[in-house]
Amino acid sequence: MRIGLLTYALDRPLTGIGRYTLELARALAALEDGPDVVLLTAGGAGPLAKENVLRRVSLPGCRLLPGLLTLGNVVIPRAARRLGLDVVHDPTGVTPFLFGAGGARTVVTVHDVFAWSCPGTSTLLDTLIYRHWLPRLLPRVDAVITDSLVSKADVAHHLSIPTDKTHIVHEGVNAIFHPLAPDEAIKAGARHGLPEKYILFVGSVEKRKNLPGLLHAYACLQTIEGTPPLVVVGVRRWKEDKIVEILRELDLEGRVIFTGHVPNANLPALYSGADLFVFPSLYEGFGLPPLEAMACGTPLVCSNAASLPEVVGDAAIMVDPYDVEGLAEAMRRVLADADLQAELRAKGLARAKRFTWERAARETVAVYREVLGNEIGEGDCQVSYLSPRFSQNRQNSVNKL
Repeated sequence: MRIGLLTYALDRPLTGIGRYTLELARALAALEDGPDVVLLTAGGAGPLAKENVLRRVSLPGCRLLPGLLTLGNVVIPRAARRLGLDVVHDPTGVTPFLFGAGGARTVVTVHDVFAWSCPGTSTLLDTLIYRHWLPRLLPRVDAVITDSLVSKADVAHHLSIPTDKTHIVHEGVNAIFHPLAPDEAIKAGARHGLPEKYILFVGSVEKRKNLPGLLHAYACLQTIEGTPPLVVVGVRRWKEDKIVEILRELDLEGRVIFTGHVPNANLPALYSGADLFVFPSLYEGFGLPPLEAMACGTPLVCSNAASLPEVVGDAAIMVDPYDVEGLAEAMRRVLADADLQAELRAKGLARAKRFTWERAARETVAVYREVLGNEIGEGDCQVSYLSPRFSQNRQNSVNKL
């Protein structure tokens, strides 16, 4: 079985979708009984180029998203035919399959449909893709993978994709995310200009991440002596002047540190060094940063919106993301209560162990095999993957989380 895995924007600072693609590619390559995977690279393979674990084929003219959504519809089918691909998997969700995939089956990972589920938080391009492009193209693909029960329900509701065509595969957490010794974490933080104590947020600075709500909640803590600075890690995708205006209005200038993009390899130290991780997002299809924080033993406060309860379970203090006072009180509770911090650390570490990229890779391969069905020779397919109870067994696995 030969799979074409589409990679996009891995040559730039990685977003959540980029990190998903990177980790899935690595996990597929590590499977001893896995398929033959070829990377169809739109704009380069990023870190995967240095690792040299998978064959790479460039998609000319597709480095930028408009190119991928236009030229990609032509060059991907050509590449699929030339390479003899059985399945082409688009983990980005943009679905450049207007003319199919050269006879190969098609699988698309749709991480969320925030342009529908969280209106007013998307760019014009995102709105065009989710409201006009995907409703026309997604029904044509052979299978859709989503990250959570919430995403599956949203895809069915907003994009009219049958639930039996949609498969839940939870993301995993890389083994590099684990608790680090305090001295090591402090030294790593100092290299990024961070103090010894701080509250941490990690994620792209965009509207649906609810940074204004976090800043207003953090401002409520300024009357408490010794409140640590707030550190915001992530690429700024939202209006710069709006953030500056909020900081000035709340008198938080000098109390909030924006690091910009931080390489993935440095994040475990930043998580480990934080007194508290806060993630008040309005909508998430999965929510990788909270999972990484739990794996590093960082006490967690997050919103109770969308998929986050499914990911964090009872390992976090969850609040309504629109309740600024409630968010501030949750942050205050955790910072002031050492016993609560220890409880959240223990629960978070245990919870994070349930999510692995190996598991995600194996469940993804099972989707590949399911869409190919009888087209695969008996010697190329494990019977368990084709069991009619497969979908129900996977759903039971999801429910256990």
